[in-house]
Amino acid sequence: MKEIKIIKKEDKIYPQKLLEINNPPKQLYVLGDETLLNKTSLAIIGSRDCTLYGYQQAKRFSKEIAQNNICIVSGMAIGIDAAAHIGAKAEIGKTIAVLGGGFNNIFPKENEDLFFEILECGGCIITEYEPNVEANGKFFPKRNRIISGLSEGVLVVEARYRSGTSITAKYAKEQKKSIYCIPSNVDSTTGYGTGILVQEGAKLVLSPNDILQDFNINSKEKLEIPKEKEYVNVDKEYKPIYDVLTKIPISINEICKRSKKNIGEVNVALTMLELQGVIKQIGINEFVKI
Repeated sequence: MKEIKIIKKEDKIYPQKLLEINNPPKQLYVLGDETLLNKTSLAIIGSRDCTLYGYQQAKRFSKEIAQNNICIVSGMAIGIDAAAHIGAKAEIGKTIAVLGGGFNNIFPKENEDLFFEILECGGCIITEYEPNVEANGKFFPKRNRIISGLSEGVLVVEARYRSGTSITAKYAKEQKKSIYCIPSNVDSTTGYGTGILVQEGAKLVLSPNDILQDFNINSKEKLEIPKEKEYVNVDKEYKPIYDVLTKIPISINEICKRSKKNIGEVNVALTMLELQGVIKQIGINEFVKI
């Protein structure tokens, strides 16, 4: 592991944006490139148990925004946080991970490889806790004030109602930061929180360029409007099942409910549709269109 640097609130390199928030950390433990702490940044946050759609969007948005020299900040949790770091870590903007524990107790263990990849790619990892402090659920809400505090704005990809993501968005409001949301499925528990944020004034964004414009940057990437896909020829008896599927994973129980078919009919249809290569299974008993 690289040398741990300690940056105190009195030091010149201490992030100036954190001096403007309530209860700024007295000191930060830092691994990696500390100069990123004073760089123009965007936080990307969201649900740990995100959908495949949410994961892909977080990765896409973070990559393009980081390509435009904006640092991506997140909390290195599984799900949306991990996707944000993965999308940005090798780009010019790099990424900052803010931990809810010490460096000697990497949490979650599933992201231990990501921890070292962020450092290898020139990113930065910080915490306000001493190296041997274990991650604790009580620390995460407190950590979230740093995630939003380091950033000019916060992009929420997916969020449950009254979740940790919502706490970060609350901090962002108090800090008068811009809040952005990607459209989500209102039938999904991970999409409901973003809908509430939009109702409360968050900006709905359809592409990374919607955010980059607020940073006075014209994206190098050409905005592509999604095109209607070519007609997929599906057997008539399986079409009612195919029609209820989307790019967002749906459980078998939900498919039964929407199609008004019994579990046996649904299982047969899903098997045949998979064999035709027009759908695929994601996780345990969840399916999406290809």
